Amino acid sequence: MRRETIFVFTIACALVMIGLLMVYSANTGRAYSNGKLDEHVSYVYLYNQLILVGIGFAALLVTAGFDYHSFRNRGVLWLLVSGTLALLVLVLVFGDERRGGLRWLNILGFQFQPSELAKFALVILLAVKLSENQGHLKSFGRGFLPPMVITAVFAGLVLLEQDLGTPAIMVAVAMLMIILAGGRWIHVGMTWAPAAAVLGAMIVISPYRIERLYAFMDPWKFRTGKGLQLIESLAGFARGGLWGKGLGAGEQKLLYLPDAHSDFIFAVWGEEMGLVGTMGLILLFALLLFMAVRIAISAKDLFGSLLASGIVSLILVQATFNMGVTTGLLPTKGLVLPFISAGGSALIVNLAMIGVLINVGKQAYEREDGYRNALAA
Repeated sequence: MRRETIFVFTIACALVMIGLLMVYSANTGRAYSNGKLDEHVSYVYLYNQLILVGIGFAALLVTAGFDYHSFRNRGVLWLLVSGTLALLVLVLVFGDERRGGLRWLNILGFQFQPSELAKFALVILLAVKLSENQGHLKSFGRGFLPPMVITAVFAGLVLLEQDLGTPAIMVAVAMLMIILAGGRWIHVGMTWAPAAAVLGAMIVISPYRIERLYAFMDPWKFRTGKGLQLIESLAGFARGGLWGKGLGAGEQKLLYLPDAHSDFIFAVWGEEMGLVGTMGLILLFALLLFMAVRIAISAKDLFGSLLASGIVSLILVQATFNMGVTTGLLPTKGLVLPFISAGGSALIVNLAMIGVLINVGKQAYEREDGYRNALAA
């Protein structure tokens, strides 16, 4: 597994480098004042992102060297889960409200989004519970229901933050992990109806979500409102053509495309690097999936396999959702593109998860070495 872990680390580095370039490029529009570019502002955004990248890679090194089996320790697991749940509650009480949602905590001057940590903690907790409950996974009451209740608690707290995208990702990843652990498809299928009912209810009771849905179906009818982001995003891809306008030469980021540095950064990449660059970025995520699957298959135990599967599922499901939104295949939702979009919480947590994935692969490699040495003896 040495080759796979090296590939995973290399892919993560490549994605982060692309992210740094795109954050600097996309923030050019925010650096304009009275028709003039204040380059100092652009460098400030890049400098801040570099600091976050440094913290993220420090987290990666820590988790890569941290035996993933330690997460099964009751003390470690309890501290992680209880701490995460406490943060999810605190953000509902003391969180900073942005665009109608309470998603950010200000801790010692650092803006942190607890829902990002919650996704990671949920995967760890599910991997522990599913690997320990192998004998009952075919049962609905003792096998399927407990992990879904755990998921409902985490997703429900995030849902109270007026965030619909993150809970949807949590539920999707949880279902996938249950199937991979040996759960029954029929039990997973039974949850789709109530999940769809909850989703529909959340949309109906929120006028702005209804507007987003209408704008998704016909963005040009709402071109001055909720449809603006999608129209400008599609315009970016159209302007990029096959080869793109060149790195830094995009125009949609110049105050035409809202959230060009975060939720819609994929459109900036598409305009500047074209279809070829867009497919190249998708290929990097596909390679990450391929290497993670190989690590999961070769993991030392079921816990490691589920942990690796859950981590890569979180990253890839969110990346797919973000790309789907920017290309008009899915309704607009505030989810960033992993490793690429500006921001600290998601970047740091994602790099920490990559470290855990590397640790799973490293231990699988050590097991392979043990087999070789035994055969040689």
